[in-house]
Amino acid sequence: WPDVERDAARREFGISAAARVVVWHGRVDYHRKGLDVLLYAWQQVCRARPRRDLRLILVGSGNNAKELRERIAAERPPGVRWVDEYINDRALLRRYLAAADIYVFPSRHEGFPVAPIEAMACGLPLVAADAPGVSEILEEGEASGGIIVPRGDAQSLATALNRLLDDETLSRELGRRARVRIEKNFSLETVGEQLRDFLTTRGGRAAALEKRGRDRTRREEATKRQFT
Repeated sequence: WPDVERDAARREFGISAAARVVVWHGRVDYHRKGLDVLLYAWQQVCRARPRRDLRLILVGSGNNAKELRERIAAERPPGVRWVDEYINDRALLRRYLAAADIYVFPSRHEGFPVAPIEAMACGLPLVAADAPGVSEILEEGEASGGIIVPRGDAQSLATALNRLLDDETLSRELGRRARVRIEKNFSLETVGEQLRDFLTTRGGRAAALEKRGRDRTRREEATKRQFT
């Protein structure tokens, strides 16, 4: 994704330049997406840092929006801002991601997750639960730009977030690695080349098999003619 200026994005959303910001975006499926785990982990993070300006931005809506709204209203977790809407404007979504320091992905179940790829393309380090597909994105763990934690484990999620919130140098370095990882392995150009290579290889094999079949047919016909 194109670069978006962080400070400009923060001014747009009224976020202090000094704040440390974690962001999540997606469909609000409360249990499947691990939002219960995230809110519990966030409480632990903020409780240990009562004087720090910490923000958690949630972007998205869905069938469980009512449940999430009730949880936030009941527990009043500090620093949480929920944008309760589907955002189809990709430029606006990029600005939300650009305003953040860290991307969190607490899902319990996924197919192939696209949201973390979008965040990593914006240069955000990833803290992710080990849902299906995550290990393919963070194939080499921190060397790929993120930290993987066990699904459903709020304490491990909080610990990983704490590492990056407290160590801005590490956070920036993992963000740089994340961007490189996406550019090398998941960009449109890279995926296009991989698809072309696959189709070319598959087409070449198919042509070779077809030729082999024709040659075998000719040999069989020649053999028949010898004995007739």
